[in-house]
Amino acid sequence: MKKTAILLLCSVLILGISSCTKTKQAVDELTEFDINYTTNLNIPSTSFTTVTTPVDISTPNIPTASSSRFTSEKTTQDLVSEIKMTKFNISTTGTNLDFLKSVSIYIKADAQSELLVATKSNIPAGITATTADLKNVNIKEYIFKDNIQFRVSFLFQTGSAGTQNLKLDQTVHVKATILK
Repeated sequence: MKKTAILLLCSVLILGISSCTKTKQAVDELTEFDINYTTNLNIPSTSFTTVTTPVDISTPNIPTASSSRFTSEKTTQDLVSEIKMTKFNISTTGTNLDFLKSVSIYIKADAQSELLVATKSNIPAGITATTADLKNVNIKEYIFKDNIQFRVSFLFQTGSAGTQNLKLDQTVHVKATILK
């Protein structure tokens, strides 16, 4: 009888502990979400006059819309603990990325210094899209601003006959506490 009571007590404790873990995971899922951004970047044909030195081109302002997104996720800026980039894709249509040797990508925002967020070296020939290698940096202060920009530093492999149009897709992952 004692053995049965001890076995039953142990079972209840294990069940209780595992349900607490599941509840914590559910809360964590509720406090984490992604925000996607997309912008286009035009590289003028005049930029291809040199293939030995980097050429820097900045994107137009990209509205972050972070405060409205925080509201829809039931959190606020002061409850955000971390925002990190989880994706930075570079693509083109109609051509390939053969003209690129490497890229370095910096995030910019008002009253913030530039911060390196991604790089890509040795871009293979014949592809129309590539994913940059991300740096493990917290960019929450940038996403809190109304707008962000990216400065992209290109090192070209070859010249190009015309303007190149790139599409830049980014995803940032937000960790925050829910409003109570």
